Amino acid sequence: MSPRSALRLAVACLASWLLRAADPAPPALAVARPNHPGPVDFDREILPILQGNCLPCHNKTTTKADLLLETPADMLKGGETGPALVPGKSAESLLFKLSAHQSKPRMPPKDNKVNATNLRPEELGLLALWIDQGARASERRHVEIAWNPLPPGLQPIYSAAISADGLFAVAGRGNQLFVHQTSHTNPLVRLDDPALAKGGQPAAHRDLVDSVAISPDGEWIASGSYREIKLWQRTPSVPHAGKGGGAAQGTNGFPARALAAPDGKRRLEWSTNHVLRLVLPEGQGAVDLVPRFVSPLEQPARIRQLAKSDAEFAKGRVENTTKEAEAQTTRLAKATEALGTARREADAKSAAEARARTELSIAEASLARLERTKAPTDAVKAAKERVDKAKPLVDPAAAESTKAAIRASTAEEELRLADLSLGRASTQKLVSQRLLAEATTRLAGAETRPAPSAKWPRPPLAAAWSPDGSFVAAAFADSVHVWSVANGALVASAMDDEAAKDGRLAFRAEAVLGIGTSGIWSFLPRWELRHALGSGDDQSPIADRVNALAFRADGRRLASGSGEPTRSGEIRVWEPWSGTELFAMTNLHSDAVLALAFSPDGMRLASGGADRFARIIDLATGRQSAALEGHTGHVLALSWRADGRVLASAGADYSVKFWQLATGEKAKTVAGFPKEITGVAHLGTEGDIVVASGENELRRVTESGEKPASYEGGRDFNYSLAATPDGRWIVSGGQDGVLRLWDVQTAKLAREFR
Repeated sequence: MSPRSALRLAVACLASWLLRAADPAPPALAVARPNHPGPVDFDREILPILQGNCLPCHNKTTTKADLLLETPADMLKGGETGPALVPGKSAESLLFKLSAHQSKPRMPPKDNKVNATNLRPEELGLLALWIDQGARASERRHVEIAWNPLPPGLQPIYSAAISADGLFAVAGRGNQLFVHQTSHTNPLVRLDDPALAKGGQPAAHRDLVDSVAISPDGEWIASGSYREIKLWQRTPSVPHAGKGGGAAQGTNGFPARALAAPDGKRRLEWSTNHVLRLVLPEGQGAVDLVPRFVSPLEQPARIRQLAKSDAEFAKGRVENTTKEAEAQTTRLAKATEALGTARREADAKSAAEARARTELSIAEASLARLERTKAPTDAVKAAKERVDKAKPLVDPAAAESTKAAIRASTAEEELRLADLSLGRASTQKLVSQRLLAEATTRLAGAETRPAPSAKWPRPPLAAAWSPDGSFVAAAFADSVHVWSVANGALVASAMDDEAAKDGRLAFRAEAVLGIGTSGIWSFLPRWELRHALGSGDDQSPIADRVNALAFRADGRRLASGSGEPTRSGEIRVWEPWSGTELFAMTNLHSDAVLALAFSPDGMRLASGGADRFARIIDLATGRQSAALEGHTGHVLALSWRADGRVLASAGADYSVKFWQLATGEKAKTVAGFPKEITGVAHLGTEGDIVVASGENELRRVTESGEKPASYEGGRDFNYSLAATPDGRWIVSGGQDGVLRLWDVQTAKLAREFR
């Protein structure tokens, strides 16, 4: 730098310093100390100040500088620059100094993105006084919630469920809970909390029903609302003696071992091999009637399909691991050959370097000897020329030798990695072969698996059809059974009933059966409130609204999802029978949990939240096994494919994503939906799903992204969706308060429940 340039730089720096000195820093904010008669309450007086100007950047979701300001304990813990509070000393507390602009960085920053403003003098004074008084947390107080009646006509269906056998559908309509018999339009029963009924407001919850679920066997119904879950248990009905009851004019005996339905299109038959069979209209086959509940999950056809899918997957895995093992074997052979070549080259280059160094050493020694003995000038000159000729050859030879040594070392590392990779690939091949053998064994067992035994020890004494043909009943010597004609599912059984011995049976009404001369049986089930989990007030352990509920396939576990918006997301797992909370995960999601789904084998739980993540929990360890990132909006719905290898997630970003859980990779994203997707469910054992969104129709979607069918008939925004495990029936409800049932086989709207 020239002297003139240095002088110019010095003058510029001096000018800049003088300008800064002439432009003083903005003054600290004014502080108005309040005349406060007692202790300052954090919750009522300090937290409201922080909520608009500090918490937008220092909350559990957005924690800038690692500083959380939601509670006094958070402030004492501090962030990157240490504690934000020094209790009793506001002048030394970082929170006060930065808020009052007494220290840098001044808070809130100028032109911040959350529109936070400087604290007013009285707010700063109150903050300082609270700190000087010890910065204490507020005492926990019970705040009674004053519940008002819901506005008339507010009956959205935020959640719906359907039993595994398709006989019953459940809908939360406003703050009421309805169970519908899918073969009839009128509600079967409305579930009311007796405590609320006594208060003159019969309903299931005080607030809106946000979530419902029904266990696969129909034993339990769970409903979730604000800070509470209610568990309703099925109570089987039993026949009783009633005035004017019985079946005095009913069927006596089972003539010709057959009984036609009222419409003449179906009939009940007793076969020669002791099977009670429901014969459907021509071309539709027949259904064997059995005296026990058979879950669709236990149907032989479903089990065979899943076993076949497992075997095909295992076979593909064997093929892939075999190819990988072959590739690694080839890699190892090439690496072995390459190492031999590299070592030979390294040896040759090393020998060349040694020769060059030896030649130089001999030339230098000869020159030194000649100079020492004062040899003739010509001899010395020749020796120097020899040295000059040998010296330039040493460094290139050394460089070539070094490069060759590095190549040999690299080849050794490649050989080591190839050997490790081959070992790993061989192990994976052996594991996949073992899994294929197991899957093949299961498939063989599934293919020979018999259907549930339909044989009866003796023929019925009597049989009867309901007036509209929805039910068929049969009486035996010691029991009476009723089945749904829609799918042959067992609806109810009355065991050890003496009236059945009379051999008379008749329907007194659609769901009322007369037995013998005096027995009356209202056979459709009822559900009674068994447990209330959480208190529904500020004392409840459940945070905010219960947005999601899910039963495990065996019905022995219930998962709930909730959380305070933008602040927490919690998952709790319960035992329905006892109402006991087994464990909770309160920090897995950073925002409210909105969707839950157990894997088909019950070993994993998928969760989706407002934090835009879907997560997989290993229930054996209680830890997250995968975090599925890719949604740009709330994750509102989840569904597992029947084999448990693919998870579908959907949400507020108008898209569905299919995840291959073996790798955790996103296999496919299906976009193009006009509104938020609020529900998703797999149909049967294949990969197709049905999707509910803000539009008024449902859509069928394949894993490849095609949309081959739609289910029309909706009238408003759809909030909820559920399907039977066999993929035969779909229910959905929305803003208009109507629950709709679709027959997947015909893609037609089958029934509306209001």
